[in-house]
Amino acid sequence: MLARIFSTIVIWAIAVIAIVYGKSYGFASMIMILSLAVNYEICTLLRKANYKPILWYIQVATVLIFACSTNNPLIPLPLNHFIGDLVFAMAVTPLFIMIVKDPYGDYVKQTIAPTVATIFISPFMLKFYALVASGYDTYENIMFAVWIIAAAKFSDIGAYVIGCAFGRHKMAPTMSPNKTWEGAVGGIVSSAVIGASFAWICGKYGIFYKEITPLSAAIVSIPIGMVAIVSDLLESVFKRRMDVKDSGAIIPGIGGAFDLADSLILCAPLSYLIYIGFFVSNI
Repeated sequence: MLARIFSTIVIWAIAVIAIVYGKSYGFASMIMILSLAVNYEICTLLRKANYKPILWYIQVATVLIFACSTNNPLIPLPLNHFIGDLVFAMAVTPLFIMIVKDPYGDYVKQTIAPTVATIFISPFMLKFYALVASGYDTYENIMFAVWIIAAAKFSDIGAYVIGCAFGRHKMAPTMSPNKTWEGAVGGIVSSAVIGASFAWICGKYGIFYKEITPLSAAIVSIPIGMVAIVSDLLESVFKRRMDVKDSGAIIPGIGGAFDLADSLILCAPLSYLIYIGFFVSNI
C-alpha cells in the first residue's frame, strides 16, 4: 500500500513539472512515453504466448501518431484533431493489405493481428488525451485532460482501498478475483469526490474552465469512474490470458506501465467526447 501511494505521488509530481514547463507538449510527451512503455509490455507478454508483434513498427507509429496529435500552429485547429487519426489509418493500412492477401495464414494470426491490436489499444486510444490537451496555449484544456485522468485513476485507487477494507462480494471472480462490488462503489465515489475537488481547486487558481462547477464535475466524473473500472477489468482479462499478475515491475506498488494505464485506455475516447460536448455546447 505504501509503495503504491509513494509511486502515485511521484508520478503526479512528474506530471505537474511536465505541464508547468512544457504545457500541452510536456503533457503529450508524458502520455506518449507511457504509450511506448505500454507497447513494450504488451509485446513482451504476447511474445511469451508465441505471438510475434512488430515492436519497432508499433513504436514508430506511436511517435508519429502523438506528434500529429499535438497543437501545431501551422494547421487549423479543427483539422489538427484529425491528423493523428489519419496517421493511424496510414500505419495500419499496409498491415490490413497483408491480411487481405493471406487472411488465414499463421503470419497474420501471429504477427499482423497482434501488431494492429497493440497500435489500436495503446497509441490510438491514449492519443485522445493529447488531443484534448492541445488546441489553445492555455492551461484550461490541459487541466481538462488531467481532470479526466485524475477521475479515472482515483477510481482505480478508491476501488483498491475500499475493496481491501470492506470488500466482500466478488464483482468478476473469473476475470479479476480481487475486485469487489464494494470496491467498485468506492471507486466511483472517489472519482466524483476527486472530480469535484479538482474543479474547485483549479477553478480558484484560474486554470480550469469556469463553466464546469464542482457539482457538474462530480456528476461527469461518475461515468468516468464506471468506464475506468471496465477498462481495468479488460486489462485483467488480458493478463489472466497471459498468466501474469502484473504487466511489469518498473513502478513499485503498481506494476508495469500497462497496469498504470489500464483504467485510462477506455476513458481516453470518452474524455474527447466530453470535451467536444462541452466545446460545442459553449460555442
